[in-house]
This record gives sequence, structure tokens and C-alpha cells, in this order.
Amino acid sequence: MIAIQLFGITESKSLTVWAELVRTAMLELGVEYDIQVVSDLQTFMQHDLIGIPALLIGEEVVFQRHVPTLEEVKTALQAHLAKKQEAERAAAAQKQQQDRA
Repeated sequence: MIAIQLFGITESKSLTVWAELVRTAMLELGVEYDIQVVSDLQTFMQHDLIGIPALLIGEEVVFQRHVPTLEEVKTALQAHLAKKQEAERAAAAQKQQQDRA
């Protein structure tokens, strides 16, 4: 499951559009996800955001200050999935080496 955080003003049109884009991208990619809408200023500051709306995938800030296209969201999600799979493969290889030692 991928954790998605959308930062913005809860009632804003751009945030609503963005949430729908993310949902559409996830459905098209067949990925399980959890979307959290964040409108708390203190949480904004914890992530050093320079503007809203902003989108985090995992803990990585992917977009800020503009609403991306569906293709941009899908590309970012695919890149995140590829990084996650590579990290899992590396961890499995390391564990396998430790088990042999």
C-alpha cells in the first residue's frame, strides 16, 4: 500500500481535483493506496513545503505549487513503486548474504 498525502486548503477546488487525479492514477495502475488530506499548517512546516497544493508519496515531496496532469501523477507513482521494489530486492539480497555467513 502506498501512503499519499495531499497538502492544501481542505475546501479548495485544486485539492479536490488533485485527489481525484491521484485516485484515478492509482486505479489505472492497480495499486492499493491510502490518501490523507492535510490542511494543518504545523504539518506543512514539518515537511518544509514551499507552497500548496503539494503531494507526498511516502515521505517524498513530489509536487508543489501546481496540480499535475494525470500522466505526471502516474509517472511519479511508477517511479516510487520502482524505488520501493529495488529497496525490497536489495534488502532481500542482503538478508540472503547474512544467512549464508
